[in-house]
Amino acid sequence: MESLTQPIVAGVIVFALSQYFLKLILEPIIQFRKILSDISHTLLLHQEKIVSGKSDELEMHNKIAELSAQLRSSVYLIPFYTFLFKLKIFGLPKRENILFACRKLNSLSYPLQYPNEKPPDTEKRILKTLKEISKLLPIETTYMLD
Repeated sequence: MESLTQPIVAGVIVFALSQYFLKLILEPIIQFRKILSDISHTLLLHQEKIVSGKSDELEMHNKIAELSAQLRSSVYLIPFYTFLFKLKIFGLPKRENILFACRKLNSLSYPLQYPNEKPPDTEKRILKTLKEISKLLPIETTYMLD
């Protein structure tokens, strides 16, 4: 009877640790990566409207703002974020980069933010913002090559 107790206890401990890793570390990282994917998808899908700066689609602007908030808050779901970032295994961006990227996303989410700006200036400013987001987060935000 004693010879069975140790393997059973060891099996239960291994199972519990694997579930801890799966539910508390891996699933939040997968959710975070899904949000990054949604941001990339939204920016690429609506790129023409975003770059022109003339979009009156409030739904699109709200979606960008919502994704920005989700991105910012999803960082807090990942325990040991700083440690996991340093491991470089999961491709997590720096926390500071996430904050800066959220600010940039929010600036894209405000329609008609610069009403007196000329169209070529608007396009340059927005393209620059999209490129900065791409550098801050490991995602594609434009179809253009640098």
